[in-house]
Amino acid sequence: MTTSTQDQSTSEIAFKEWAGVCDALGTGKQILILRKGGIAEVEGGFQPDHETFWLYPTHVHESEQGLKAVTKQNPPHDSTTVEIKYLARVAWVQRVNDAEIISQIDTEHIWTTETALKRFYYRSPGVWLLCVRVYELAQFRRLSVLPEYLGCHTWVNLATPLETDSVRPVLSDEAFDIMSKRLQDRLLAEDSPRAMA
Repeated sequence: MTTSTQDQSTSEIAFKEWAGVCDALGTGKQILILRKGGIAEVEGGFQPDHETFWLYPTHVHESEQGLKAVTKQNPPHDSTTVEIKYLARVAWVQRVNDAEIISQIDTEHIWTTETALKRFYYRSPGVWLLCVRVYELAQFRRLSVLPEYLGCHTWVNLATPLETDSVRPVLSDEAFDIMSKRLQDRLLAEDSPRAMA
């Protein structure tokens, strides 16, 4: 299946995730996000709070790592600014209720097995898997970190919407389809993934 960005020229919604994971998504090393909540059941399937969003890299807790490997040495982190480079569009959503599935998708992401299982078991067993198509800005945007961006909440409303016109997919249609199909094959024990409209 292939996807495109929604018919909108700007977006102010950003999703906070570890910087290392944002890099993996932005370089095509992985195409999935694990979420505990923020998914609503609608007629014909499931729908996330937001289907299109910027990736907001965070460094909170990342000193503990929780990633299989550090792919590159980043410059010292400036906590007063954030670089927005990538836009994500949800292709399909899958509920994962079996911890064995987490082991089966271990090669599809850069979290350690321990980290992925912590997300699975947090509060109650089960996690949402979002397959996302990621797009890269032609020129990254460096934004000031406002007080309302801080804290442990997942979603951020950027003070100024960013234009999406100049984004390009980080993976070709063919490469994305191959990775998406491989991920779906590993999820066969669960219900069929629900494609986004």
